[in-house]
Amino acid sequence: MKNYNVSEIKQLVNNAKSALVTIPQLNVDSVGAGLALALALKKAGKDVKVFCPQKTDQNYSKLSGLELLSDTFVSSDLVVSLNYPLDQIEQVSYNDDGGRLNLVVKTKTNSPKIDNDKIIINNDSSSADVCFMLGDETALGANTSITSKGNWVFVSPSNINKTWAKATLIDPDAPFSEIFTFLLPMLGLELDIDSGKDLLIGLRVATQSFSVNVSPETFEAGAVCLRATQPLDTAPNVPVEPMPIQNIEKSGSFTPGTNKANPTPVV
Repeated sequence: MKNYNVSEIKQLVNNAKSALVTIPQLNVDSVGAGLALALALKKAGKDVKVFCPQKTDQNYSKLSGLELLSDTFVSSDLVVSLNYPLDQIEQVSYNDDGGRLNLVVKTKTNSPKIDNDKIIINNDSSSADVCFMLGDETALGANTSITSKGNWVFVSPSNINKTWAKATLIDPDAPFSEIFTFLLPMLGLELDIDSGKDLLIGLRVATQSFSVNVSPETFEAGAVCLRATQPLDTAPNVPVEPMPIQNIEKSGSFTPGTNKANPTPVV
C-alpha cells in the first residue's frame, strides 16, 4: 500500500463545494482515473465537472461517469469585488429591476461612500473551489490559461514542477489509475463499483493486462479495484459469487496497451 502525503490535497477537497477535473491528454488510463475521481467527489456531495479537450469514442463506452465529461471549457462566472473594508458593510442584497439584476451593497451609518474605482469586475474566475490537473496542462492549447486562477492540484506520473499548483502529487512509478486507487481512500473518498471499475479498466490498459510496467503495488491496486466492484452481500448467510473482470466491463474490452476495442476480454 502506497502512502502519499496528501494533507494539503485533503484540506482543499474538504473545504470545497465544487470541483473541476481536467484531463489534458485523452487516453484510457487518464480518463478512467479522472472519471473515478469525479464520481467519488460527486458521491461526497461536490458539484463536479470533467474537462478533456478531445472527444471520447466507442472505445471509452465501458467507463462510468461519461455524462460528466465535456470537451469544451467555459468559465462564465462573474465576480464583483469591492476594495472596501468588510466591517463597514451592513448588508448585501439584490433585486429585479424590470428584468435587470441589481446588486445592492448597504454600508453602515457614517461609513465612507464606495467610489467607482473601488469596484472590481472579473468574469474570468475559477470554475470550481478545487481543481485537479491530471498531467501536463500544455496539451490544453488555448485553455492552458485556466491554471492562472483557482486552487489547483497537480497529479502526474512525470516529475514536473508546476508553480501554479497549490498541491502536487508525483509518482513516477505508477500510471494515473494506480495513483488514484490509493489516493481516493486517503482523501476520505469512497471507492465504489463505478469508480473501481473505471480504475480497473485504466490499470489493465496502462499495464497491458498487468504484464508490463508493474510493481507489487500495481497488483495490489488491481485487487483493491476488483474488490470494490464486487456485489455487496446484503443477505445473511448467502454466499455471493465473485464478479469476474469480464462481467465488470459488461461486453467487450480493450486490446491491452491500446484504446482499440477487443471483442474477447483478455484477463
